[in-house]
Amino acid sequence: MRKKRKASKSRYVTYGLMALAAVLLLGSGIGSTRAALTYYSENYTAEITVSQIGVSLVENGEVVSSRDYDNSEWQVKTNQEDGFTSGALLKNMLGEGEKLALNKTYEENLTVRNSGSIDEYVRVRIYRYWMKDGKKVTTLSPDLIDLNFVNEGQWVKNPDDAGVSGKECVELYYKGILPSGAESAAFVDSIRIDGRVATEAKVETKGNTITTTYKYDGVEFHVDVEVDAVQTHNAQDAIKSAWGVDASALGIL
Repeated sequence: MRKKRKASKSRYVTYGLMALAAVLLLGSGIGSTRAALTYYSENYTAEITVSQIGVSLVENGEVVSSRDYDNSEWQVKTNQEDGFTSGALLKNMLGEGEKLALNKTYEENLTVRNSGSIDEYVRVRIYRYWMKDGKKVTTLSPDLIDLNFVNEGQWVKNPDDAGVSGKECVELYYKGILPSGAESAAFVDSIRIDGRVATEAKVETKGNTITTTYKYDGVEFHVDVEVDAVQTHNAQDAIKSAWGVDASALGIL
């Protein structure tokens, strides 16, 4: 997990804004979920003064967390208690006493809101992977963590991700400017853990004893969502510097 970096107090202002990283964990009993939201700033700088730049993660109509640059300081708000620098996703995904079920589709409508006072361009990175005992489990495919990506005409996928399965990271760019106060179209509208995860097993035979060990037993599934934004001033250069891509070639300008 990347740590938050303080913004510069000089006239060199960081424009690339890391908005969120949400982590969903799945217990071995497939019955518990939790999420964390953190921030860091990107490395694009420019010699102009920013009035405000900000971005918020919105989940099913509710702001999970926001981070705005105001009066030379980062203002962070989350849906948790005061003092938390991270918000919580999927708090209301399961009903009281309900356990997470394989192959069941859960609503997870994710959008980005421009919570600053200047227009901006937005990028989203979604990471899917499995963990066990603090280590990644590479024998389980990220595709088994099934996120339903929507509004493909409004969210442009990085060409490197097109048609490739099993990738840990999917990178999306919002097409056009996200005006101050506006909310993007959703980039995900549901989540489902594929039931094929329960068929992944290792079978060992010792004498008359056959032992079946399920690969998912005791693992956690992680979904990290990172959103960062850059200002519209000198957008082509700003996007190239912050994200390393040609905005015109992607068709997002």
